[in-house]
This record gives sequence, structure tokens and C-alpha cells, in this order.
Amino acid sequence: MGLAATIRQWRSILAQAHEFDALGPDQREALARDIGVPEDVVVRLVARGAKAGAELPRLMQALSLDPEGIRHWRAALMRDMSVSCSECAAVARCRRDLDRGQASLTYRGYCPNAETLRELRGERSVDLSFS
Repeated sequence: MGLAATIRQWRSILAQAHEFDALGPDQREALARDIGVPEDVVVRLVARGAKAGAELPRLMQALSLDPEGIRHWRAALMRDMSVSCSECAAVARCRRDLDRGQASLTYRGYCPNAETLRELRGERSVDLSFS
């Protein structure tokens, strides 16, 4: 990302944060309740910017999953997965793997939603631990 794009993104995040800061406590609480997440999570999501979590639908499509269909039938699950994706520390790696067409092969090693995505695909987890 170039310098100009970085500055535009930074300004956009600041504007969103200022809008959120302008809300009163009751409005913040109502917003959090409406989207079904705790208020502290909303604060963190606003700080990450509007594009936070944009990798999830791309990854789902790379895994031959229908994000909109799943959102329709399992809204709470998609919300939880979106929050996890939005707060993920491996976003740069995920985006790079998606851009290279490798995410379907590598996501299991870093994605906080890997287990859920495997279940949605109908894959079984294999427990390799020995008791």
C-alpha cells in the first residue's frame, strides 16, 4: 500500500472513531446490543476500521463456502466468525495467502476460525494427541 493510500485509510479510521466517540453511552450500548456483541468489542472493531474482517468472505469463497448463504442461515455464527476475523493478528498473512491463491492450503495454521470453517466444509478434525 502506498503512502497516499495509507494516509487515506488512517483518516477514514479516525473519522469512524470520532463518529463512534460522539455517541452517548446509551447509544453505544444500543449499538452493541443491536449487533449482538459486547460494547468493548464494538470499540475494538471501530478502532480496526471498516475493512476489518474483509478476509473472511474471501477465505470462505476460497474454501467453496457461500458466505451469504451461511449468514442467512447461521447469522450468529457468521457474526462470531467476523468478530474473530476482525481481531485476528494474522491478517497480513491471511491477505497475502488470499492474494496468492494459497489460503485454502495454509489457513489452518493461523486462522482463528479454522475449526469452524472445517466443520462448515464437512471436514472432520483428526485428534493426533495420544493419551
